[in-house]
Amino acid sequence: MGASSQDMVQFDRWTRRHFGLAAGGALTALLSLTKQPEAAAKMYGHGHHHHGQNHDHHHGHGQVKSNQHAKVQLEPENGSGISGFATLQQRKKGKGTSIEVHANGLTPGVEYVSLYYDNPNCDLEPYSPEDHIGPNYVANPAGNGQTQGQADDDLDEIHSVSVRLASDFSLQACARNI
Repeated sequence: MGASSQDMVQFDRWTRRHFGLAAGGALTALLSLTKQPEAAAKMYGHGHHHHGQNHDHHHGHGQVKSNQHAKVQLEPENGSGISGFATLQQRKKGKGTSIEVHANGLTPGVEYVSLYYDNPNCDLEPYSPEDHIGPNYVANPAGNGQTQGQADDDLDEIHSVSVRLASDFSLQACARNI
């Protein structure tokens, strides 16, 4: 039995429509894999635009802060030549902040310490061991070092992060105005 030309046209339209829907759905699924965190954030109201307002704040060169995370550049102090960046991630509200410090231009073999502050300029405050970010660290032969730790303070209470010499606490680099 042969199909009429009308039946073939109907089948052709049906096939193209369903193939197009399937292909479009697959493409959407693939694209969503690359944008999954942003899409999820937008879906659950945690995106960069919330209630029509942008909660990301730019604090100068290379610094981005939102209510959940910040990435800030370490600027050299006292001619140290040390630079790098710090990333801060708010844990659940009231549960503190995860902080990572990545520094370069360090003196190989020298021990460093990183601290966080509630002031914007890495000014030493009455010393507290809780202000340490992770353990002390030693620069590798390439002059790079890093540490990470958990701060008891929430992200909105942290305003600067430093790299200091562990031997005398002299300021070597500071990420300001977090």
